[in-house]
Amino acid sequence: MNTRHFRLFVSILLALTIVSFQTGCGKKTQRRSKQSVKLSESIKKIPLSELIPKAKVVTGRFKREVSEKVLDEYMYGTLAGQYGKIDTAEKHLLRTLKMEPLFVDAHHNLGLAYYKQGRVDDAIRYWKRTLELAPNYAETYYNLAIFMLDMSREEDAVQLLNICIRYEPFHLKARFALGRIAQKKGQNKDAIRHFRAYQNKDKGDVRVLIALGELYLLEGQLDASLKEFEAASRIDDKNGKVHYQLGVAYHRRGLLDHAILNYKRSTELMPNHVDAFINLGDIYATRHEYASALASYNAALSIDPTNTYASRKAKLAEEKLLDK
Repeated sequence: MNTRHFRLFVSILLALTIVSFQTGCGKKTQRRSKQSVKLSESIKKIPLSELIPKAKVVTGRFKREVSEKVLDEYMYGTLAGQYGKIDTAEKHLLRTLKMEPLFVDAHHNLGLAYYKQGRVDDAIRYWKRTLELAPNYAETYYNLAIFMLDMSREEDAVQLLNICIRYEPFHLKARFALGRIAQKKGQNKDAIRHFRAYQNKDKGDVRVLIALGELYLLEGQLDASLKEFEAASRIDDKNGKVHYQLGVAYHRRGLLDHAILNYKRSTELMPNHVDAFINLGDIYATRHEYASALASYNAALSIDPTNTYASRKAKLAEEKLLDK
């Protein structure tokens, strides 16, 4: 195969696969075993100031600026990493850097390969070099943020994620991470802002639709919440969590028939969802349908016998039935 055909072949494969190798948290990212992790105390505690470059000028070279031979070597190594051949990825990316020491993308991907191997010290060294060559390389800030989260250094991770979105405002993984962190902290408006930014680029992520729906519920924005959950259900009608949250949204708005329908659907998809059964019981109780209420509370208790709320409400429903 001549060089031109090789490059065309590899380019097509890269278009399909390169993304997950160049991200630190992809679904197919290999888990690093604790036994194989090489992480020194100095790197574990490395100050953030040592990672963020002082210079702002790009001095490295990118894919469009290197020779075909260098690019072919780089692409081969990147594809190897994508398919889990990390040793092969390391070999070819090192060859790439030997031919072109200023190749920014090769430094970044070699760092990712090392991180997947558990060679954290080496990964941080290459990511640090990536930022020295290209201070605006957003993906590296994201990967360093993942490292900080692995080290339980959440505040440092947030700083790095914010730098990432400064250079790439619609960096999806960074926006999602920032949204989740803000949501966990109860910073609902910040979480909404990040998830909304995510949706500027991808409107169909069910995780984000659910998160926004939950946040809008907490903020008392019932119409906005319902809109997000309904959009999620159109995309994934077999998602039990979506149907449960739709039930909650309809319940809050007093649309009880719709709430019952979705709570029931959620229990079909998630048979051990205690809250769905309890909420069904509450609706039936308000309608004086005590037999259905008792059955729902008992279903909840069969899953969690220690649930005091369900136990108390079941007794009340039973008393109402006996009084009839």
